[in-house]
Amino acid sequence: MKLLVIGMDGAQLSTFQRGWTPFIQALIEQKGSALNLKEDLISRGWAEIMTGEHAIVTGAMYERPLMNGSIEWTDKLSLADIRGMGGEINFIWQILNERGYRVGIMNVPTTFPAPRVDGFFVSGGGGGGPLSQQVSTDQCFPGGIASQLNDLGYILDERLPSLLDEKQLFAPKDFFARFDKMNERRTTAFIELAEQQAIDFGFIVYKSSIVTTETLLLPELARGGEGRAVNRDFIETAKRFYGAFDEHVKRLVDTFSDAEILLVSDHAMAPRRWSVNPNAFLMAYGFQKKSASRRRIYDVVKSYRHLVPQSIRQKLKSSKTIKSAYQSMVTFDAKGSEAFNVTYTNALHGIYVNDTERFGGPVLGNRVEDVKSRIVEAFNAYPKAVEHGLKARAEKPASTIPARQFPDVIIDLPDGYAPSNACPDFVTEYTAGDTPIDLREMQRDRRVSVKAHHPLAVSVNGPWHVTPSEDKPDLRLIYDQIVARLYS
Repeated sequence: MKLLVIGMDGAQLSTFQRGWTPFIQALIEQKGSALNLKEDLISRGWAEIMTGEHAIVTGAMYERPLMNGSIEWTDKLSLADIRGMGGEINFIWQILNERGYRVGIMNVPTTFPAPRVDGFFVSGGGGGGPLSQQVSTDQCFPGGIASQLNDLGYILDERLPSLLDEKQLFAPKDFFARFDKMNERRTTAFIELAEQQAIDFGFIVYKSSIVTTETLLLPELARGGEGRAVNRDFIETAKRFYGAFDEHVKRLVDTFSDAEILLVSDHAMAPRRWSVNPNAFLMAYGFQKKSASRRRIYDVVKSYRHLVPQSIRQKLKSSKTIKSAYQSMVTFDAKGSEAFNVTYTNALHGIYVNDTERFGGPVLGNRVEDVKSRIVEAFNAYPKAVEHGLKARAEKPASTIPARQFPDVIIDLPDGYAPSNACPDFVTEYTAGDTPIDLREMQRDRRVSVKAHHPLAVSVNGPWHVTPSEDKPDLRLIYDQIVARLYS
């Protein structure tokens, strides 16, 4: 193998500077070179790596409007949703296959159904595909490797809902044991398939185990660093989990000893410190109108959602009507407001002008740019925004569908800040992570950490052929690096 990309969802350099992963730490410090990238946290990082393009081109956002004349929202994205697929967008496996390289791709998010490749492909969980324990033929190419993966006990994915709500693994040792089993079987399966298929380029992602661990662990480590009470059992069990993960990475590197290695993630993580409600700012400056009835409905649904059993939630999600209504809940007058923010998954770092064509709002097309300019000017002068280092900038207008789905005004939030409409104030201190972790409590509020801007990007045993710039500071450079390395 010439090049192996090892992806770790939610990881960052500091993840491997705790002394818990001696092999990975030595790779980085002795043989590696890191790039300082910055993600806007609107565009999906894995999609940038796959396509070399930003969400403003592909539409691959963490959440986005459906733009059907109303404020309907979705956080779902499958491979088929990426704009330009099969045309101007060349996925990394397509361009490498055209060059004559055999590829092996495993568990990259948002890759269902598995595309045809010269080599093998195993879709990541979700992205329009099932999250079952068994691998189906449409999650693999060639389809016949599904039975091979199932014979190996391959675990497609595990996430907090499946671990806590379904399996009720509340003891740290049981919780992390399941993640370790998933990682061990993924490593074994990748090595077996890579050797059988004699691939030149490999891409394996350890998704849910790392991002979930970092989400729950970071507030605990932060409290410990401040001398406050922590759950020692949870920390020690997480430490052992990372020790086992270190061995999985070592096994990959040792097996493919001639390969250059890229260690990458889609974003970093940070303990959640503050919640930011852009709608409170818009309300204060007259860009938005109140709706007391919508606010009451929103508060009731959000407050009691966690009491609904997971089995019933899954059935409700299967109803397009119920799912659309839930995802599209807002706290403001949707017909009378000039601008709004929706934070269905706490992922939308931006503001939309409520124009007539896209959302059925009051702003006519010839007034959109004026509204954008006034919002940016007011936001950047807003005392609370200045106090917390929050900044706004207007996105350049464009006529493509992905560009029109993108926020009109982007809000740059420091790490540890999360957009949320759950709190009535513009900036609210977040205190849910202020006590030692109890996995049972995570059934109620799981967002004790949030995505952060600086993902992992380390080249091992090879130089970087790319340099971050103001125009391209993000994970699109990983795509460029892969192409530069294998085209040189």
